[in-house]
Amino acid sequence: MPNIYFELTREFNREGVIALLSSGQAVVFHRLAIMSKDGDWVLREQEGACRRVLDVLARHGARYRPCAPLDPRWLRGGWSSHFEFADERGRRIRCDFVSRPPRLTSAATAALFERASEQDDVAVVDVPTLIAMKRTQRAKDYPIIGALARLLPPEQELCFTTDPDRVLELAASHGQGIERPAVVAARNGNGRDEIVVALAREIDHQQRLDRERVLRYLHASEGYLREFQRLRLDSLELRDAHARAVTLAHGLLPETVS
Repeated sequence: MPNIYFELTREFNREGVIALLSSGQAVVFHRLAIMSKDGDWVLREQEGACRRVLDVLARHGARYRPCAPLDPRWLRGGWSSHFEFADERGRRIRCDFVSRPPRLTSAATAALFERASEQDDVAVVDVPTLIAMKRTQRAKDYPIIGALARLLPPEQELCFTTDPDRVLELAASHGQGIERPAVVAARNGNGRDEIVVALAREIDHQQRLDRERVLRYLHASEGYLREFQRLRLDSLELRDAHARAVTLAHGLLPETVS
C-alpha cells in the first residue's frame, strides 16, 4: 500500500525540493518502523515554499489545526504549523511543518537542503539530523535513537547510541577522542552500571531541555490559541483560515520566543 506521507513529499517537491520528510515517517523510510501516525517535514524558509505546501494541502481538503500560521515570519522563530485531512479511505492524515527544527543550527538546517537532490524519490533528512530531532521529552524516542545510530559507522554510532551494550562493545576500538561521558567511562574500564547511569543522565538532560522549550512556546501562544479556537479557524477552508491566522498572529503571537 502506498505511503501517503511519501506521496505528499513527492507532491511538495514536484517543482523543486522544498520539504524534507522527518521524524516518525523518516524512521519508517529507514525501515526501523512500519508506521507512524502523522507526517513531519522540514520546510524551506521561503514564502514560495509555504505557498506550495498550502496549495497541495488545499487540494487534499486540509484544514488548519490550532498552531502558528505557515508563514516564514513565524517559522523562522521556531514555531510549527499543523494540518489535517481525511484521505479517500477516511484515514486521518496529519501534516506538521517547521523550518527551524529544535536542536539544529540554522546553518545545519540550510545544509540539509544543499545536500538534497531533486533526483531523490523521497527527500528525507539524514540520520544524524533525524537523531537530533528525536531528542525530545518523550521516552519512546530514545530506543529509536539507538536503532538509528546502528545505521552509522561505529565512531559515529558511539556519539549517538542510547544502548549501553553498544557503548561497551565499541568504546575500546572506536572511542578514542570521543568525550561523551558514557564513552569515557567505558574507555576507563567502568562497568555496565556506570555506563547505564551516564546514558540515563544524558537522556534526562535532553528531555528536560526539550520540556522547557515546549513550555516556553506554549506560554507564548496561550492568547493566540484561545482566539484561534474561539474563532474556529480549524473549521474554515484552508486559504481563508490561513489569512485569518496571519492577521490574528500579528497581534497575539510573537515571532520569536526567548
